[in-house]
Amino acid sequence: MLVPMVCKAIPNEFLSPVVIKMALNQRQRRLLKLILMMNVTQMELNVMTLLFTMHMKNAQQILLFMDNKKSRVIPKVSNYYSETIPRFNDRDFKSHFRLSKTTCEVLLMKIHETTTSLPQPGRQIDIEKRLLMFLWYIGNMESFRSMADRFDVSKGTLHVSVKYISNVLVTKIMPLVISWPTGVRLQKIADGFSETSRLEGTIGAIDGTHIEIKCPSKHKQAYFNRKKYPSLVLLAVCDSSLNFTYVFTGCPGSTHDAGVLRQTPLYRDAPGVIPPGKHIIGDSAFPLNAWLMKPFRDNGNLSRDQIKFNQVLSSSRQVIERSFGFLKGRFRRLIKLDAVDMQVIVETILSGCTLHNICLANDDEMFDIEHAIGDDDQNGPDQVQGNQEGTDIRQTLMERL
Repeated sequence: MLVPMVCKAIPNEFLSPVVIKMALNQRQRRLLKLILMMNVTQMELNVMTLLFTMHMKNAQQILLFMDNKKSRVIPKVSNYYSETIPRFNDRDFKSHFRLSKTTCEVLLMKIHETTTSLPQPGRQIDIEKRLLMFLWYIGNMESFRSMADRFDVSKGTLHVSVKYISNVLVTKIMPLVISWPTGVRLQKIADGFSETSRLEGTIGAIDGTHIEIKCPSKHKQAYFNRKKYPSLVLLAVCDSSLNFTYVFTGCPGSTHDAGVLRQTPLYRDAPGVIPPGKHIIGDSAFPLNAWLMKPFRDNGNLSRDQIKFNQVLSSSRQVIERSFGFLKGRFRRLIKLDAVDMQVIVETILSGCTLHNICLANDDEMFDIEHAIGDDDQNGPDQVQGNQEGTDIRQTLMERL
């Protein structure tokens, strides 16, 4: 019990009811009541006792100490994981954790299958609890302190759990759910685009979106984008069903989309993984070549056929803007990440993309998407030149419309 410990540490004469009532002034009586009521450590109690003994005439220092201690005490949420969450219906569960119970069970099974020989860091906590803490983290904008209290863990344990689950998602699960299409799957994607547009041979739409972050302490200016806030660029390709088929992130926000693309393995490997006659489509920020189609540059004198081509391409590439909108709308932490560890930031972004594909694979639609779609077009004017082969292919595609 805390009261006996307090009574033992404070001189007996200070605890006498007569002393409390007669010898002490109102400030000192308030002090003793606070000491008896507060949950303090032995070290803090020793400090208070010393101050009380040495400065009996002026209790202001101890009162200030106790008031600060009192303000730091935040009660944990009792049994939230073990009792409250199991009582959620599916709608409430999805509202809080941003995916359905069924999708969560599928995800938990995938994690179990891929981490059987992977030791867990820190305290031994149920993998399900770690996953739910991560889902709460990526799906909400709540502070770490508040989340830790909600799940009755320390901030350190929450940090470890978030890093552990995000690392598992990126290194173990992402290669299984985000991969470049080949064979029958590639043709199926091309057929999907053909159903919504007349642009033959399209197997993906590419674009970049900005993930706002807390400005790093080094190379600050490199992270500020054209809208004057610090960010990382997420570059992605998606199919006609909004599934990501390629994701890449980590470049500072000042990097142009074309500059990000040139740093990706996709740019290096594209001639080998995009068959002849197939291509991806992008906006004016990207270079024109045999495997990447972009609109004609509008200088005010486009032909009717060129305008039509631009309209068809623009309509077809809206799928990537919708994918980004659903990604940020479901996993709201990606609207603004306040972490400082760059590895945590990158893995959180890639984890969101992984979860996005898992949700789509399980027909897990979101019912409260609020984030605007296509709201961060920051590419600026078209300054990226193309090559002759790409120009010839674009001309042929235009003539077939």
